[in-house]
Amino acid sequence: MKKLLAEIKKSMAVCSYFYRFALKEKPHYAMLILFNILFLSLCPVINMLLPKYIVAELTGDKDTTKLIILASILVGGNYIVKSLTTILGEIRQIQEDSLARKLDLMLSEKAMKLKFELTETEEGLSARQKAETGMSWYSGGIRGMSECIVKLGTSLLVIFSVIGIVFGVSPLILLMSVLAVSVNAFCTSKINAASQEVFEKTPAINKFYTYIYTKINGREYAKELRLYDAIPLVEKKAVENAKELNKMDNECAGKQLRWGSIGSIASAVGYGISYGWLGLSVLKGSISLADFVMCISAIEVFTNDCLISFITNAQQLMMKSNFMSAFIAYMKLVDEESAGNENIDDKAFDGIVFDHVSFKYPGTDNWILKDINLQIKKGESLSLVGVNGAGKSTLVKLITRLYDVTEGEIRICGKNIRDYSYEEYVKLLAVVFQDFKLFGYTIEENVSFGLKDTEKRTAAVPEDIYEMSGTAEWINSLKDKEKTLLYKEYDENGVEPSGGQAQKLAIARALYRDAPVVILDEPTAALDPLAEYEVYKKFDNLVNGKTAVYISHRLSSCRFCDHIAVIADKTIKEYGTHEELIRKDGGVYAGMFAEQAQYYIDVQT
Repeated sequence: MKKLLAEIKKSMAVCSYFYRFALKEKPHYAMLILFNILFLSLCPVINMLLPKYIVAELTGDKDTTKLIILASILVGGNYIVKSLTTILGEIRQIQEDSLARKLDLMLSEKAMKLKFELTETEEGLSARQKAETGMSWYSGGIRGMSECIVKLGTSLLVIFSVIGIVFGVSPLILLMSVLAVSVNAFCTSKINAASQEVFEKTPAINKFYTYIYTKINGREYAKELRLYDAIPLVEKKAVENAKELNKMDNECAGKQLRWGSIGSIASAVGYGISYGWLGLSVLKGSISLADFVMCISAIEVFTNDCLISFITNAQQLMMKSNFMSAFIAYMKLVDEESAGNENIDDKAFDGIVFDHVSFKYPGTDNWILKDINLQIKKGESLSLVGVNGAGKSTLVKLITRLYDVTEGEIRICGKNIRDYSYEEYVKLLAVVFQDFKLFGYTIEENVSFGLKDTEKRTAAVPEDIYEMSGTAEWINSLKDKEKTLLYKEYDENGVEPSGGQAQKLAIARALYRDAPVVILDEPTAALDPLAEYEVYKKFDNLVNGKTAVYISHRLSSCRFCDHIAVIADKTIKEYGTHEELIRKDGGVYAGMFAEQAQYYIDVQT
C-alpha cells in the first residue's frame, strides 16, 4: 500500500508539473479537457437509457410518434455529441502539437546549457536518452497523459450515472463487475511493470540503436563505409543490437501474454455470470425486457467504459508519469554554474595564474593533472606540449571552465575565476578546439558566433576578418558569398568546405570574437608539419598583443612562442623558451624535439 501511495503521489506531482507548463503556454487547455470529458460521458448515458424506453414502447403501446422521437434523440444525440468531441479533439491536437514542440525545444536548450561534464558522462547521456524516449513512444507526452486524464474523468462520470440507473434493478451486477475488474486490474499492473522494466533497460541499447541507424548513415561516415568495406561490420552490429532488443521485447511480451490471458478469463467469467443472472431474472419476471436491455448495456459500459477503463487508465497514467518524470529529472540536472557574479573588464585582464591546481574527472580516482603551478602573463604566447594523454586539453578545459579544478585555484586579476559570472568570464576567451564544429548555417552566421556582444551578431562580419583568416578568396568565389549555407542539412545547394577551409573559418570566428585570450587546441592536427607551422605563425601575428595558448603535438609550431610548458607525469615537467629547453641535456622537450626533427628540419632552416 505504501508503494502504491508513493506512486500515486509521484504521478500527481508529474501531472502537476506538466499541466502547470501547459496552462502557462495554453491558458484554455484545461477547458478543452473538461468539455472533452463532459461530452464523452454523455454518449454512454444516452446509449443506456434510450434503448430501454424504445424497447418498452415496442413491447407496450407501440406509439409510432414516440418511437420516432426516441430514435431521433438517440441518433441525433450521438451525432451531436460525437461531432463536438471530434472538434474538441482537433483543437486539442493543435495545442498538444504546439506543447510537444515547446517541450522538445526545452530539451534542446537544456542540452546546450547543461554542465559540460554531464555531456560526457553516462549519467548525463542516459538521462537525455530517458527524457527523449520517456516523452515520446513510451508515454505520448502531454497528449498521452491527457488521454488518460480524459478517460479517467469520463469513467468517473459514467460510473456515477450507471450506479444511479442500475443499482435499483440489480446490485449483483455491479458487485460481479467490480470483482472481475479487480482481477483484471491486478493483471494490468503486472503488464505495466513489465513495460517499465524494459524502459529502465533500454537507454544504453537505444543509444547504440540511434548510433547505428542514424549517425553512421550520416555524411561523416560515408567515405569509410565504402572505402574500407565497413558495411558488413555495421550490419553485424545492427543484427546484434536488434537481437538484444528483441530478447527484451519477447520477455516483456511473454509476461504481458500470461497476465493478459488471466485478465481476459476473469472478464469472461464475470460477463457469463452477469448475463446468466439477468436472463433468469427476465424468465422469472423479476425485471422487464426493457430493464434487461438496459442492464446488458450497463454491464458493458460499467465494466469496459467505466471500471476497466478507470483502473487501466489510472495505471497507464502512473506508468506514463513515471516515464515522463525522466524529463523532469533531466531538466533538474545542473546547468553551467555562474558561480560568482562579479564582472570582469577586458582591459583589466592581467594574465592567468595556476596555483597548485590538481584535477581528476568526476567519479574517478585517477589524477589527470597534479600540482600545476603556472603563470601566463598578459600578451604572452605560451605553447603546451606533451605526449598524447598528458593532460594538455584538460588544462584548456580548466581555463575555459568546462570543468572545475579539484584542488587549488586558477586566478585572473587576483581572483578565483569562479568568482566571476560565467557568462562574462567566457567573453575573455576565443577558443578553437581540435574537434571544432561548424554549423549548417551561413558562413557569416558561423563566424558571427564569435562576437562577444550577442546583440550585435546580426551585423555583417567585416571583410578584413575573412582576409586575415585566409578565407576571403574562397568566399568571394561562391555565388552567395558569405550568405552561402554550409553543408546540406538545410539546403541541397549548401557547400562542403574542405578541411583547410573549415579550419580557417573556425579561426575567423575566433578572430572576430576579439577576446584578450586566444586558445588553439590542435585545430590543425590534420595538416602536415610545414602547413601547421605556417598557420600557427600567421595566427600568432594576427593575435599579436593578446594572450595566446597553443597546443600542438608537433614541436615545430612552438618555436615562435614566448614560453613553452612541457606536461609530463601529470604536472609541468619543464618550462622555458624553445632555445632554453632544446639545450637541456636529457630534457623531455629536447628528446621529443630530436625525435620529430625529421619532420620539420626544413622549418628550422
